[in-house]
Amino acid sequence: MNRRTFIQAAATTVSGLTARGGIGGTDQSFEGLLNWLEQSQRKDIPRDAARMIRSGVRYEELLAALCLAAVRNVQPYPDVGYKYHSVMVLRSIRSASEQLRATDRYLPVVWAADYFKDAQAQERAASGWRLPSRPSAATADRAAARRALVSALDNWDRDAADAAIVSYAQAAQPDEIFSLLFDYGARDLRAIGHKAITVSNAHSLVTLLGSAHAEPLLRSTVAALQNSEGGPDPARHDLKPDRPWRENQRRSREIPRSWKHGRDDAGARRDLRAALYRESEETAGAFVVELLRQGISPEAIWRVLFSTAAELLMRQPSIVVLHAQTTANALNYVYRVCSDETTQQLMLLQCAAFTVYFRTLANARPQDFSLDTLQPLPPDGTGSDALAEIFADASAGHRMQAARKCLSYLQHGGDAEAFIASARNHLIYNAEEPHEYKFTEAMFDSYSHIADPAWRSLFLSAGMAYFRGSSERPAPVVEETIERLKA
Repeated sequence: MNRRTFIQAAATTVSGLTARGGIGGTDQSFEGLLNWLEQSQRKDIPRDAARMIRSGVRYEELLAALCLAAVRNVQPYPDVGYKYHSVMVLRSIRSASEQLRATDRYLPVVWAADYFKDAQAQERAASGWRLPSRPSAATADRAAARRALVSALDNWDRDAADAAIVSYAQAAQPDEIFSLLFDYGARDLRAIGHKAITVSNAHSLVTLLGSAHAEPLLRSTVAALQNSEGGPDPARHDLKPDRPWRENQRRSREIPRSWKHGRDDAGARRDLRAALYRESEETAGAFVVELLRQGISPEAIWRVLFSTAAELLMRQPSIVVLHAQTTANALNYVYRVCSDETTQQLMLLQCAAFTVYFRTLANARPQDFSLDTLQPLPPDGTGSDALAEIFADASAGHRMQAARKCLSYLQHGGDAEAFIASARNHLIYNAEEPHEYKFTEAMFDSYSHIADPAWRSLFLSAGMAYFRGSSERPAPVVEETIERLKA
């Protein structure tokens, strides 16, 4: 069955949803959804999800229950990654779902539920871990709870941090809590940016859970921030992943108060790009501070950071290198949503350090590829035919060619929103692993905050380095879900 047939089948089914209610004995209260996710067999997810979709379960409720199930059953150890993607991917799942028509809205959540069941099985086999019983709150005083959390995080004391976040969550509102967690998400260069991604993910989801269920997500997030990958205690050693943060904290005091009112300058952007290919993780922030002191705007600097991340991935399309872009998006997300200027400055400086870090992982040189030199290549078709051609090229492995055709399409009047919708459609029907969701939605989020039209087209075209290509059939869990919806 081809995609058009699947879409038509789903449209026919979901358009006739009945009023919300139980079906087949399934309890669709929040606790019922949570119990189903934790206790069900992976093979039954499409069947049960289709029943609940037909009976009118809201995707927001399903996603909230999935978030809680993931943090209760999958720990961010021994790595903030791998199976923990069942938690980290949920911001992207939510972003994708909210942009879809009703016929497709549930598919990302069902896909993520299937992925969670696999991660849960891995956790059970490896450790049998479940989120421990909540520790007793040490204090009801908000200021004291914050101080305790800061002390525990600074000392990399996992147990003390767990107790402190429970106290703090009872006494403070999420905005205040995240004003602290944002900094710690960016403080070290371990886990290929996953800590920053974890914090931005949690911030975007905490309101979905509400005060009654947010605490486990905060506990899971704080635990992730304390993961030092089995290495020496960072509180008692001078370790390379921690040095840029300490240096950038000191450097941020040199940034002028007028730092947000700078100018764009093409020459300064070229100099910064060269520096990112030359400097070390520890020294990259100094170059950014000097540009701010010269009156270069933070927007111009973010532009170079995003462009360089795109260059690295186009040169070496891989799961590791794509984190240059997803980490930049997570740090920029904090920059946008946080009102504290010191935190905003540190996100900018740490993003420079992370960009250099990924450059070294990719062993990239400035002459390898520059995004500014990407040349358009007219596709053979126009409109929807051009889009089909672009994604067919990606599927065939001709990603640079797909990027060039995308650039031509966008520069010659092609509809960018139609392109994004097509890319997202391929994603939700064909995704095989969570990095495809993380990367695609990070690109779209970053793109939505770009002002310059020419650079918007270049940046979006660069996404063809990792956007999902076309496929004859949907992924198995998606295929089965839509088949079940037809029944």
